[in-house]
Amino acid sequence: MNVVYKPSSANYGSQHRMIRFLSSDEEDEISCATVKTENGTQTKLPKIENPMGTTQKYRCKTIKHITPNRKPKKRKIKLMDWKKYHRLNVIYSFLDELERDYPAICTVSIIGKSVEGRDIKMLKISNSDARNTGVWLDASIHPREWISTAVVTYIADRIVKNFQNLSISITNKDWHIVPVLNPDGYEYTHTHDRMWRKNRACYGGKCVGVDLNRNFSYGWGNNGEEGSSEEPSNVFYRGPAPFSEPETAAVRDAILGSTTPFKAFLSFHSYFETIIFPWGYKKDPCPDYIRLLEGGTIMARVTPRNI
Repeated sequence: MNVVYKPSSANYGSQHRMIRFLSSDEEDEISCATVKTENGTQTKLPKIENPMGTTQKYRCKTIKHITPNRKPKKRKIKLMDWKKYHRLNVIYSFLDELERDYPAICTVSIIGKSVEGRDIKMLKISNSDARNTGVWLDASIHPREWISTAVVTYIADRIVKNFQNLSISITNKDWHIVPVLNPDGYEYTHTHDRMWRKNRACYGGKCVGVDLNRNFSYGWGNNGEEGSSEEPSNVFYRGPAPFSEPETAAVRDAILGSTTPFKAFLSFHSYFETIIFPWGYKKDPCPDYIRLLEGGTIMARVTPRNI
């Protein structure tokens, strides 16, 4: 699983900050270690536990019914599981069932339409506390990376069905989860080309697609052909303009239109086992480099390696 942290940028080049997953021996060594950064700064990493496995319990008093209070209806679409990869209709049915069975904390909305007119669905998990901060999770912006969708739907399932027993660090967040950000490309990988990477936009009379991960505005096109391309035939084609594609515009509008202040933006990929954070288009460290390095190292340390 590859996790990309991108608060506002998606124009990734070759200068990512990468943290690899640690072996068991390395984990023991770093549990109380000091991490040295490029500029010589040192920072202590605290010992932590996996928040999904914590024993601390928290229950919001405003929620009366979190567990299902009805017998599940007979399904017309096959049941969601994590033993194989599913088509878009199964994934969307899974989101709708969570909303139906857990209405106190689950809301499904359509944040936009794809190039070919498919819905882009988002699941919001929230206890409706106005003090919550927002976390964004998306997957399959590169549609051939099927396992990214499997991971975020699994996370959604675990949060929803164990909400009352999770720590406050989980329940005091508004979780915005988009399991298939590129639905046209995702379906195309199931029906035509398994390795299709872009969306299905047509430019120059041909349906060549745009690499949505290069279509966000921050640093768009700053490095010319390094990390992205202006050529429609290129696999890294960034599109004719920032947010030219309805899929990336949907992300922008959903976040800017929310009343919840977002604190984290996680985009799941599956190229290799790294955690990537800004900057991606230049070598200089970003202003919150130390915090991102600490957070990324902790994420790598608690991520199971037997998946």
